[in-house]
Amino acid sequence: MKSIDRESWDDPAGAFKHIDLCLGCMACQTACPSGVQYGHLLEQTRRYQRTSVQALSPFQRLTLKWLTNRRRLGWLTALMKGIQMTGLDRLVRWLRLGPASLRFQLAGLPKLAGPPFSQTGERRQPAAHPQGKQQGTVALFTGCVMDHWYSDVHRATSRVLRWNGFDVVLPEDQTCCGALHTHAGWAEEGNRLLNQNRGAFEGLDAQAIVVNAAGCGAQLGAHLWPAGGGVPIVDVSQWLFPRLILPPRQKLPDKITYDAPCHLHHAQGVQDAPYRLLEAACERLVPLPEAEVCCGSAGLYSIEHNQMSRQVLARKMVQIESLAPQAVVTGNPGCQMQLQAGLGEAGSTIRVRHTIQVLDDAYRLDNAYRRTFNLPERVS
Repeated sequence: MKSIDRESWDDPAGAFKHIDLCLGCMACQTACPSGVQYGHLLEQTRRYQRTSVQALSPFQRLTLKWLTNRRRLGWLTALMKGIQMTGLDRLVRWLRLGPASLRFQLAGLPKLAGPPFSQTGERRQPAAHPQGKQQGTVALFTGCVMDHWYSDVHRATSRVLRWNGFDVVLPEDQTCCGALHTHAGWAEEGNRLLNQNRGAFEGLDAQAIVVNAAGCGAQLGAHLWPAGGGVPIVDVSQWLFPRLILPPRQKLPDKITYDAPCHLHHAQGVQDAPYRLLEAACERLVPLPEAEVCCGSAGLYSIEHNQMSRQVLARKMVQIESLAPQAVVTGNPGCQMQLQAGLGEAGSTIRVRHTIQVLDDAYRLDNAYRRTFNLPERVS
Protein backbone atom coordinates (compact mmCIF):
# COMPACT_ATOMS: atom_id res chain seq x y z
CA MET A 1 0.00 0.00 0.00
CA LYS A 2 2.89 2.35 0.73
CA SER A 3 4.49 1.65 -2.65
CA ILE A 4 1.19 2.25 -4.43
CA ASP A 5 0.74 5.51 -2.50
CA ARG A 6 4.19 6.68 -3.59
CA GLU A 7 3.44 5.66 -7.20
CA SER A 8 6.64 3.63 -7.17
CA TRP A 9 5.04 0.37 -8.26
CA ASP A 10 5.67 -0.51 -11.90
CA ASP A 11 2.52 -2.62 -12.19
CA PRO A 12 -0.22 -1.16 -9.96
CA ALA A 13 -2.87 -3.41 -11.52
CA GLY A 14 -0.75 -6.43 -10.60
CA ALA A 15 -0.30 -5.10 -7.08
CA PHE A 16 -4.03 -4.80 -6.63
CA LYS A 17 -4.46 -8.51 -7.31
CA HIS A 18 -2.97 -9.00 -3.87
CA ILE A 19 -4.97 -6.15 -2.33
CA ASP A 20 -8.17 -7.72 -3.71
CA LEU A 21 -7.40 -11.02 -1.98
CA CYS A 22 -7.38 -9.35 1.44
CA LEU A 23 -10.48 -10.33 3.40
CA GLY A 24 -10.50 -7.04 5.28
CA CYS A 25 -11.18 -9.00 8.49
CA MET A 26 -9.13 -6.55 10.61
CA ALA A 27 -7.42 -9.34 12.58
CA CYS A 28 -4.10 -7.64 11.77
CA GLN A 29 -5.43 -4.45 13.36
CA THR A 30 -6.31 -6.26 16.59
CA ALA A 31 -2.92 -8.00 16.68
CA CYS A 32 -0.77 -4.98 15.79
CA PRO A 33 1.16 -3.78 18.90
CA SER A 34 1.53 -0.31 17.37
CA GLY A 35 -2.17 0.19 16.76
CA VAL A 36 -1.85 0.69 13.01
CA GLN A 37 -5.32 1.36 11.54
CA TYR A 38 -5.17 -1.11 8.69
CA GLY A 39 -8.88 -0.81 8.02
CA HIS A 40 -8.54 2.90 7.18
CA LEU A 41 -5.45 2.25 5.05
CA LEU A 42 -7.20 -0.51 3.11
CA GLU A 43 -10.24 1.70 2.44
CA GLN A 44 -8.03 4.53 1.14
CA THR A 45 -6.02 2.13 -1.04
CA ARG A 46 -9.12 0.61 -2.60
CA ARG A 47 -10.56 4.08 -3.15
CA TYR A 48 -7.40 4.99 -5.08
CA GLN A 49 -7.70 1.71 -6.98
CA ARG A 50 -11.20 2.56 -8.22
CA THR A 51 -10.47 6.17 -9.13
CA SER A 52 -6.99 5.84 -10.66
CA VAL A 53 -6.17 2.23 -11.58
CA GLN A 54 -9.15 -0.10 -11.99
CA ALA A 55 -12.77 0.97 -12.05
CA LEU A 56 -15.36 -1.35 -10.54
CA SER A 57 -16.36 -4.05 -13.00
CA PRO A 58 -19.92 -4.02 -14.37
CA PHE A 59 -20.61 -7.13 -12.28
CA GLN A 60 -19.41 -5.43 -9.10
CA ARG A 61 -21.50 -2.33 -9.73
CA LEU A 62 -24.57 -4.40 -10.58
CA THR A 63 -24.19 -6.54 -7.46
CA LEU A 64 -23.80 -3.50 -5.21
CA LYS A 65 -26.76 -1.74 -6.79
CA TRP A 66 -29.07 -4.73 -6.40
CA LEU A 67 -28.03 -5.85 -2.91
CA THR A 68 -28.07 -2.43 -1.26
CA ASN A 69 -30.98 -0.61 -2.91
CA ARG A 70 -34.25 -1.21 -1.05
CA ARG A 71 -36.47 -1.31 -4.14
CA ARG A 72 -34.18 -3.53 -6.22
CA LEU A 73 -33.48 -5.76 -3.24
CA GLY A 74 -37.23 -6.12 -2.79
CA TRP A 75 -37.54 -7.37 -6.37
CA LEU A 76 -34.61 -9.76 -5.91
CA THR A 77 -36.09 -11.02 -2.65
CA ALA A 78 -39.45 -11.70 -4.32
CA LEU A 79 -37.66 -13.67 -7.04
CA MET A 80 -35.68 -15.69 -4.50
CA LYS A 81 -38.84 -16.40 -2.50
CA GLY A 82 -40.40 -17.87 -5.63
CA ILE A 83 -37.34 -20.00 -6.29
CA GLN A 84 -37.41 -21.31 -2.72
CA MET A 85 -41.17 -21.98 -2.77
CA THR A 86 -40.88 -24.05 -5.97
CA GLY A 87 -37.83 -25.94 -4.68
CA LEU A 88 -35.79 -24.81 -7.68
CA ASP A 89 -32.87 -23.87 -5.42
CA ARG A 90 -32.72 -27.41 -4.03
CA LEU A 91 -33.00 -28.88 -7.52
CA VAL A 92 -30.11 -26.73 -8.79
CA ARG A 93 -27.94 -27.88 -5.91
CA TRP A 94 -28.97 -31.54 -6.16
CA LEU A 95 -28.34 -31.74 -9.93
CA ARG A 96 -25.22 -29.57 -9.59
CA LEU A 97 -26.45 -27.14 -12.22
CA GLY A 98 -24.63 -23.89 -12.91
CA PRO A 99 -21.36 -22.72 -11.36
CA ALA A 100 -20.31 -23.96 -7.93
CA SER A 101 -20.32 -20.40 -6.60
CA LEU A 102 -24.05 -20.04 -7.45
CA ARG A 103 -24.92 -23.30 -5.71
CA PHE A 104 -22.94 -22.15 -2.69
CA GLN A 105 -24.82 -18.85 -2.48
CA LEU A 106 -28.17 -20.63 -2.80
CA ALA A 107 -27.21 -22.95 0.05
CA GLY A 108 -26.47 -19.94 2.26
CA LEU A 109 -29.71 -18.05 1.73
CA PRO A 110 -32.05 -17.99 4.73
CA LYS A 111 -35.64 -19.08 4.24
CA LEU A 112 -37.26 -15.90 2.94
CA ALA A 113 -40.70 -15.17 4.32
CA GLY A 114 -42.73 -12.06 4.95
CA PRO A 115 -42.08 -8.41 4.13
CA PRO A 116 -39.13 -6.34 5.42
CA PHE A 117 -39.30 -5.51 9.11
CA SER A 118 -39.24 -1.77 8.42
CA GLN A 119 -42.50 -2.11 6.46
CA THR A 120 -44.38 -4.07 9.11
CA GLY A 121 -43.64 -2.38 12.43
CA GLU A 122 -44.82 0.87 13.94
CA ARG A 123 -42.28 3.68 13.77
CA ARG A 124 -42.26 3.79 17.56
CA GLN A 125 -42.65 0.52 19.43
CA PRO A 126 -43.25 1.04 23.17
CA ALA A 127 -41.43 -0.73 25.98
CA ALA A 128 -43.19 -3.87 27.20
CA HIS A 129 -41.48 -4.61 30.52
CA PRO A 130 -43.96 -6.57 32.68
CA GLN A 131 -43.41 -4.27 35.65
CA GLY A 132 -43.62 -1.18 33.49
CA LYS A 133 -39.97 -0.21 34.00
CA GLN A 134 -38.52 2.26 31.51
CA GLN A 135 -34.85 2.48 30.57
CA GLY A 136 -35.24 4.99 27.75
CA THR A 137 -35.41 5.06 23.96
CA VAL A 138 -33.16 3.58 21.29
CA ALA A 139 -33.24 3.72 17.49
CA LEU A 140 -32.89 0.47 15.54
CA PHE A 141 -30.82 0.51 12.37
CA THR A 142 -32.60 -1.73 9.85
CA GLY A 143 -30.20 -1.59 6.88
CA CYS A 144 -30.83 -3.46 3.63
CA VAL A 145 -30.03 -7.19 3.59
CA MET A 146 -30.88 -7.51 7.29
CA ASP A 147 -34.23 -5.84 6.72
CA HIS A 148 -35.24 -8.01 3.74
CA TRP A 149 -33.59 -11.37 4.47
CA TYR A 150 -33.29 -11.37 8.27
CA SER A 151 -36.39 -9.51 9.35
CA ASP A 152 -36.85 -12.18 12.04
CA VAL A 153 -33.62 -10.94 13.66
CA HIS A 154 -35.01 -7.39 13.70
CA ARG A 155 -38.25 -8.60 15.25
CA ALA A 156 -36.34 -10.49 17.95
CA THR A 157 -34.15 -7.43 18.57
CA SER A 158 -37.18 -5.18 19.02
CA ARG A 159 -38.88 -7.65 21.38
CA VAL A 160 -35.85 -8.13 23.62
CA LEU A 161 -35.16 -4.40 23.82
CA ARG A 162 -38.79 -3.62 24.63
CA TRP A 163 -38.96 -6.42 27.24
CA ASN A 164 -36.01 -4.79 28.98
CA GLY A 165 -37.68 -1.39 29.15
CA PHE A 166 -36.72 0.41 25.94
CA ASP A 167 -38.93 2.17 23.44
CA VAL A 168 -37.69 1.30 19.94
CA VAL A 169 -37.92 3.86 17.13
CA LEU A 170 -37.39 3.20 13.42
CA PRO A 171 -36.36 6.37 11.52
CA GLU A 172 -38.14 6.28 8.19
CA ASP A 173 -35.47 7.67 5.86
CA GLN A 174 -32.61 5.37 6.87
CA THR A 175 -31.01 3.20 4.20
CA CYS A 176 -28.10 0.84 3.51
CA CYS A 177 -25.03 1.70 5.60
CA GLY A 178 -22.72 1.74 2.55
CA ALA A 179 -20.18 -0.71 4.00
CA LEU A 180 -19.99 -2.88 0.87
CA HIS A 181 -19.41 0.20 -1.29
CA THR A 182 -16.71 1.60 1.00
CA HIS A 183 -14.92 -1.75 1.23
CA ALA A 184 -15.01 -2.09 -2.56
CA GLY A 185 -13.56 1.39 -3.03
CA TRP A 186 -16.76 3.02 -4.33
CA ALA A 187 -16.44 5.92 -1.90
CA GLU A 188 -18.82 8.24 -3.74
CA GLU A 189 -21.79 5.90 -3.33
CA GLY A 190 -20.77 4.92 0.19
CA ASN A 191 -20.69 8.59 1.20
CA ARG A 192 -24.07 9.24 -0.42
CA LEU A 193 -25.66 6.51 1.67
CA LEU A 194 -23.92 7.76 4.81
CA ASN A 195 -25.27 11.26 4.17
CA GLN A 196 -28.80 9.91 3.86
CA ASN A 197 -28.46 7.99 7.14
CA ARG A 198 -26.92 11.04 8.79
CA GLY A 199 -30.02 13.01 7.90
CA ALA A 200 -32.28 10.24 9.21
CA PHE A 201 -30.56 9.93 12.60
CA GLU A 202 -29.24 13.45 13.20
CA GLY A 203 -30.90 15.13 16.15
CA LEU A 204 -32.83 12.00 17.03
CA ASP A 205 -34.15 11.86 20.59
CA ALA A 206 -32.60 8.50 21.47
CA GLN A 207 -29.86 7.22 23.73
CA ALA A 208 -28.23 5.12 21.02
CA ILE A 209 -28.50 3.75 17.51
CA VAL A 210 -28.60 0.00 18.09
CA VAL A 211 -27.21 -2.17 15.29
CA ASN A 212 -27.48 -5.96 15.02
CA ALA A 213 -25.26 -6.38 11.92
CA ALA A 214 -21.55 -6.21 12.75
CA GLY A 215 -20.49 -4.86 9.36
CA CYS A 216 -23.07 -2.08 9.50
CA GLY A 217 -22.08 -1.18 13.04
CA ALA A 218 -18.42 -0.90 12.09
CA GLN A 219 -19.23 1.25 9.05
CA LEU A 220 -21.55 3.60 10.90
CA GLY A 221 -19.28 3.82 13.94
CA ALA A 222 -16.32 4.83 11.78
CA HIS A 223 -18.06 7.19 9.34
CA LEU A 224 -21.54 8.36 10.34
CA TRP A 225 -20.38 11.20 12.59
CA PRO A 226 -17.08 12.41 11.03
CA ALA A 227 -16.96 15.45 13.31
CA GLY A 228 -17.68 13.41 16.43
CA GLY A 229 -20.71 13.64 18.65
CA GLY A 230 -24.04 12.47 17.34
CA VAL A 231 -26.15 9.65 18.71
CA PRO A 232 -23.84 6.80 19.87
CA ILE A 233 -23.74 3.75 17.59
CA VAL A 234 -23.72 0.51 19.58
CA ASP A 235 -23.97 -3.17 18.75
CA VAL A 236 -27.08 -4.75 20.25
CA SER A 237 -25.03 -7.13 22.42
CA GLN A 238 -22.89 -4.31 23.78
CA TRP A 239 -25.99 -2.25 24.54
CA LEU A 240 -28.04 -5.01 26.14
CA PHE A 241 -25.50 -6.83 28.29
CA PRO A 242 -25.17 -4.17 31.02
CA ARG A 243 -28.88 -3.26 30.71
CA LEU A 244 -30.44 -6.71 30.84
CA ILE A 245 -32.70 -5.89 33.77
CA LEU A 246 -34.91 -8.91 33.08
CA PRO A 247 -32.74 -11.93 32.13
CA PRO A 248 -34.50 -15.07 30.85
CA ARG A 249 -36.06 -17.09 33.68
CA GLN A 250 -35.15 -20.36 31.97
CA LYS A 251 -32.16 -21.31 29.84
CA LEU A 252 -32.16 -23.21 26.57
CA PRO A 253 -30.92 -26.81 26.93
CA ASP A 254 -29.32 -26.90 23.46
CA LYS A 255 -25.57 -27.16 22.98
CA ILE A 256 -24.53 -23.88 21.36
CA THR A 257 -21.27 -22.35 20.19
CA TYR A 258 -20.42 -18.80 19.12
CA ASP A 259 -18.41 -17.64 16.09
CA ALA A 260 -17.33 -14.00 16.40
CA PRO A 261 -17.97 -11.73 13.38
CA CYS A 262 -14.74 -10.01 12.34
CA HIS A 263 -16.31 -6.56 12.22
CA LEU A 264 -17.62 -7.00 15.75
CA HIS A 265 -14.59 -8.68 17.36
CA HIS A 266 -11.80 -6.85 15.51
CA ALA A 267 -13.22 -3.67 13.96
CA GLN A 268 -15.47 -2.67 16.89
CA GLY A 269 -13.62 -4.45 19.69
CA VAL A 270 -16.85 -5.97 21.07
CA GLN A 271 -15.65 -9.33 22.32
CA ASP A 272 -17.15 -10.16 25.71
CA ALA A 273 -20.77 -8.94 25.53
CA PRO A 274 -22.09 -11.62 23.09
CA TYR A 275 -20.73 -14.38 25.33
CA ARG A 276 -22.35 -12.85 28.41
CA LEU A 277 -25.74 -12.66 26.69
CA LEU A 278 -25.46 -16.25 25.48
CA GLU A 279 -24.51 -17.40 28.97
CA ALA A 280 -27.72 -15.79 30.25
CA ALA A 281 -29.71 -17.72 27.62
CA CYS A 282 -27.98 -21.11 27.33
CA GLU A 283 -27.17 -24.00 29.65
CA ARG A 284 -24.53 -25.46 27.34
CA LEU A 285 -22.43 -22.75 25.72
CA VAL A 286 -19.21 -24.34 24.46
CA PRO A 287 -16.22 -22.30 23.23
CA LEU A 288 -15.40 -22.58 19.54
CA PRO A 289 -11.68 -22.95 18.73
CA GLU A 290 -10.46 -20.01 16.62
CA ALA A 291 -13.81 -18.26 17.03
CA GLU A 292 -12.10 -14.94 16.24
CA VAL A 293 -10.81 -16.18 12.85
CA CYS A 294 -12.68 -15.07 9.70
CA CYS A 295 -15.24 -17.44 8.18
CA GLY A 296 -14.40 -16.20 4.67
CA SER A 297 -17.56 -14.21 3.95
CA ALA A 298 -16.12 -10.68 3.95
CA GLY A 299 -18.95 -8.93 2.12
CA LEU A 300 -18.70 -9.54 -1.62
CA TYR A 301 -15.55 -11.64 -1.17
CA SER A 302 -17.50 -14.91 -1.10
CA ILE A 303 -18.95 -14.00 -4.50
CA GLU A 304 -15.86 -12.56 -6.19
CA HIS A 305 -13.31 -15.00 -4.72
CA ASN A 306 -15.54 -17.96 -4.02
CA GLN A 307 -12.85 -20.62 -4.13
CA MET A 308 -10.57 -18.75 -1.71
CA SER A 309 -13.54 -17.93 0.50
CA ARG A 310 -14.47 -21.60 0.73
CA GLN A 311 -10.92 -22.56 1.61
CA VAL A 312 -11.09 -20.16 4.55
CA LEU A 313 -14.49 -21.56 5.52
CA ALA A 314 -13.32 -25.18 5.40
CA ARG A 315 -11.18 -24.74 8.51
CA LYS A 316 -14.12 -23.13 10.31
CA MET A 317 -16.38 -26.05 9.39
CA VAL A 318 -13.93 -28.54 10.90
CA GLN A 319 -13.90 -26.57 14.17
CA ILE A 320 -17.71 -26.32 14.34
CA GLU A 321 -18.41 -29.93 13.43
CA SER A 322 -15.87 -31.15 16.00
CA LEU A 323 -18.13 -29.75 18.73
CA ALA A 324 -21.37 -31.20 17.29
CA PRO A 325 -23.56 -28.34 18.58
CA GLN A 326 -27.26 -27.90 17.86
CA ALA A 327 -26.57 -24.34 16.72
CA VAL A 328 -23.70 -22.02 15.86
CA VAL A 329 -24.35 -18.38 16.72
CA THR A 330 -22.95 -15.21 15.16
CA GLY A 331 -23.91 -11.55 14.69
CA ASN A 332 -23.69 -10.53 11.03
CA PRO A 333 -25.78 -11.47 7.97
CA GLY A 334 -22.77 -12.25 5.77
CA CYS A 335 -21.42 -14.60 8.43
CA GLN A 336 -24.82 -16.23 8.83
CA MET A 337 -25.07 -16.91 5.10
CA GLN A 338 -21.49 -18.15 4.84
CA LEU A 339 -21.83 -20.55 7.77
CA GLN A 340 -25.24 -21.75 6.54
CA ALA A 341 -23.80 -22.41 3.08
CA GLY A 342 -20.93 -24.44 4.50
CA LEU A 343 -23.18 -26.47 6.78
CA GLY A 344 -25.82 -26.89 4.07
CA GLU A 345 -23.33 -28.24 1.55
CA ALA A 346 -22.03 -30.65 4.19
CA GLY A 347 -25.56 -31.92 4.83
CA SER A 348 -25.32 -30.84 8.46
CA THR A 349 -28.36 -30.28 10.68
CA ILE A 350 -26.57 -27.63 12.77
CA ARG A 351 -28.60 -24.41 12.73
CA VAL A 352 -27.16 -20.92 12.31
CA ARG A 353 -28.63 -18.30 14.64
CA HIS A 354 -28.05 -14.68 15.56
CA THR A 355 -27.08 -13.90 19.17
CA ILE A 356 -30.27 -11.93 19.73
CA GLN A 357 -32.40 -14.79 18.34
CA VAL A 358 -30.96 -17.15 20.94
CA LEU A 359 -31.80 -14.68 23.69
CA ASP A 360 -35.30 -14.32 22.24
CA ASP A 361 -35.66 -18.13 22.16
CA ALA A 362 -34.82 -18.29 25.87
CA TYR A 363 -37.40 -15.60 26.63
CA ARG A 364 -40.01 -17.61 24.71
CA LEU A 365 -39.88 -20.21 27.49
CA ASP A 366 -41.62 -17.58 29.63
CA ASN A 367 -45.43 -17.56 29.30
CA ALA A 368 -45.61 -13.83 30.02
CA TYR A 369 -43.18 -13.03 27.18
CA ARG A 370 -45.12 -15.18 24.72
CA ARG A 371 -48.45 -13.63 25.70
CA THR A 372 -47.08 -10.10 25.45
CA PHE A 373 -45.80 -10.60 21.90
CA ASN A 374 -48.27 -13.30 20.80
CA LEU A 375 -45.55 -15.89 20.07
CA PRO A 376 -45.20 -19.66 19.85
CA GLU A 377 -42.76 -21.23 22.33
CA ARG A 378 -39.86 -21.82 19.94
CA VAL A 379 -38.88 -20.84 16.43
CA SER A 380 -38.89 -23.83 14.07
